[in-house]
Amino acid sequence: MDIDVLIIGGGIAGLWTLDQLRRAGYRAVLVENRSLGYGQTITSQGIIHGGLKYSLRGVLTASANEIREMPTIWRECLSGQREPNLSTAIVRSHCCYLWQTDSLASQAGMWGASIQLRVKPESISASQRPELLQQSRGAVYRLNEQVVSPSSVLQCLKERNQDALLMCNQEQGIEFSRSFQGTINSVNIRYREEELHFIPGCVVMTAGVGNGQLNEAAGQKQPMQRRPLQMVLVRGNLPMFQGHCVDGAKTRMTITSEVTTTGDVVWQLGGQIAELGVSMSPEQLVQHAENELRAILPELKMDSLKFATYQVDRAEKQSRLGMRPDSPQVLMHKNLLTCWPTKLAFAPRAAEMIEQKISSELNLKPSLIPGNASLSWKDWPIPEVAKSPWELVENWHQSTEVPESSQPITPVDHAA
Repeated sequence: MDIDVLIIGGGIAGLWTLDQLRRAGYRAVLVENRSLGYGQTITSQGIIHGGLKYSLRGVLTASANEIREMPTIWRECLSGQREPNLSTAIVRSHCCYLWQTDSLASQAGMWGASIQLRVKPESISASQRPELLQQSRGAVYRLNEQVVSPSSVLQCLKERNQDALLMCNQEQGIEFSRSFQGTINSVNIRYREEELHFIPGCVVMTAGVGNGQLNEAAGQKQPMQRRPLQMVLVRGNLPMFQGHCVDGAKTRMTITSEVTTTGDVVWQLGGQIAELGVSMSPEQLVQHAENELRAILPELKMDSLKFATYQVDRAEKQSRLGMRPDSPQVLMHKNLLTCWPTKLAFAPRAAEMIEQKISSELNLKPSLIPGNASLSWKDWPIPEVAKSPWELVENWHQSTEVPESSQPITPVDHAA
């Protein structure tokens, strides 16, 4: 079966790219071997970053410059003013709060953070502060970065494109056939005992960590790096709250809130704590998280809270010294494109880069009328949206009053 583009990997980058290519008239199909968003997307904190966390040193870094347009694009999509129309997705908050430690370094960092950004921190008065930050000794700011529910965004994109989504086996579900020159001639997709045969003009890999194995199977090993996190989950009698605690040029902790399927509020703790947590046992990290929350949110009632942790790897194009790439990365070999978006917020930019390479460098033109790029597969299963990480936790740890270990912890430089 001839198609224009076969996308492998149903995270935010793959789904956004599928939607964009189909709207442009490309005959595109997406294949997923687990669930939509499995891995990086579903574990994202859902913040549509505008670059502030990358400019805390007082300069407009390459990362901040690349990402500063993303909040506007997402805001227009989430309000239905721009395609893809994501107006059915859940926006948990239209802003985040930033608060500081009372160190001079933190003050200087916040002063420089607004340089040339589209979304700038806005200082708020004591009366405007949320209850959790009433006793904060440093300044408190509002930042108009939206916080979305990743699962709802995935669900929205799934519903828009479900006639072009295909499930395949986790093991040996995809088989590539290549020419002597390395061009991918055909791809076989298997689910259980059934098989589909595609002849694509282009293959796009957007499978995160899975890009490594897929590239090898396609005969082209691309340089990839993994940067691990150990995230912390907190549930109990919690308010909905989204914010960053800033300490100098570092994001000491990023807190985002979601509502579980049972109606409970659950927090995800990211930032420096998730970086440091990689070197800790789950028990050590839980204790560290409790102490950090007591230090940065003294108003928070801790006695009824329960904690859990989980690990996830961020996959990126390999860079010098393992540093985080400044923008989405798209590598091309013959008719194979491999993409790492690096952040949820970068999905629109990643899709744009992929479409540009397909049309300009591969000279692949749409074969369908825009808006009529429908495909149908009789009885072929469609991948479901991945479960959020807190839905998979089996054991939650009760909050304790045990003091944190006195062992020194090496700070992580988030500007890297």
